[in-house]
Amino acid sequence: MKLLKYFLLTLILLNMTSFSLTVLGSGAGSLFSALLFGCTLLYYFLNTKPKPQLIFILLGLCYFLISGLKYSGPIREFFVDAIKYFIFIVGAVSIAKDTNRKEIGWIIFIGAMSVLINAVVFSNAYGRYGGFYINPNRAGGACLLAFSLTFYLQKTYLKLFIQLLIVIAGIMTLSRTFILMLLVINLIAIFANKKNSISLVAGSVAIVLVLTVSSLFNLNTVRFSAFKSIFGSEEMETKTITRGSRNETWALYTDIILNNPVTGIGYNGLHGKQANVNIKSGVHNTFLMAIGESGIITFLLFIILYLALFFRSLKHIKSNPEYTCIATVLISFLLVSHNYFDNYLILFFSIWLYDQVKSKSEYKISQIPVKL
Repeated sequence: MKLLKYFLLTLILLNMTSFSLTVLGSGAGSLFSALLFGCTLLYYFLNTKPKPQLIFILLGLCYFLISGLKYSGPIREFFVDAIKYFIFIVGAVSIAKDTNRKEIGWIIFIGAMSVLINAVVFSNAYGRYGGFYINPNRAGGACLLAFSLTFYLQKTYLKLFIQLLIVIAGIMTLSRTFILMLLVINLIAIFANKKNSISLVAGSVAIVLVLTVSSLFNLNTVRFSAFKSIFGSEEMETKTITRGSRNETWALYTDIILNNPVTGIGYNGLHGKQANVNIKSGVHNTFLMAIGESGIITFLLFIILYLALFFRSLKHIKSNPEYTCIATVLISFLLVSHNYFDNYLILFFSIWLYDQVKSKSEYKISQIPVKL
């Protein structure tokens, strides 16, 4: 059973379905997709059935039922996406319950290292790297999750070395969100325990190393120049840093969202795919995607779910700072991405974190002595 669990964790955390589709073609992509959902169902039926996480089921029902009312695209695509989502969120609870932070941490670390290998061995003209995650922004999120899961490590030198590698990999994505959230994660960890301030050393050394040997990497010239300006003596390239920022993209959908706040405009309406929406790019914000495609109820469920994850994780910040770091990374990722219901990496971390903070809270309550 452990072998099946690790196989599933590899498929999910290393983004094997999308990676195989992009690199090996549609045949391999279909095979890995079938393996993911087939093995998820198998794992669920072969294990003790845990209680389903109802909030994710309710979220999916609201989104697909309401957004489906105005959907005019291929009906097969709609039903396949919905079925995949529900299979995953029901089956992944079993996997999440059987997975500890060490297991999830090492596998996502491998994912982060794929970004570094991509930059060193398989460089490209684009100059931004995603490794197994293909998309550099998604890869940046994976590196942040990997960094968050290093705070449980007890051996200082091992922790610093792993953090150093992760930060270098994250820089290779040239993601603006990665740089900002790396600082936020470090501040959260330092608040939890001042000893975690040593992690700033890993980030600082990584930045110095990349700036020193940048000629060895084929990095996007415009983005890397802006990155250097943040830490250099020259004037910061504010225009480059803010060009094409997410708030500019969000503004494109303002009228569409305000004109349809109750039920939205339908499934995939803010993904840049619908013919009746004359905007080529997606909204790049899960919360706006929710209200724009499925209305206010789905939007509120998203807010409630992820605020609950964040505030519940705060209760354990002294003992498990990685929980608050992961919750923060998840929220930040949702603020800059409109892919949620088919983003199995983010879904799995959400399910895993929900189980962790809930089970620890229930454990503490059960330990309260009862006086008769």
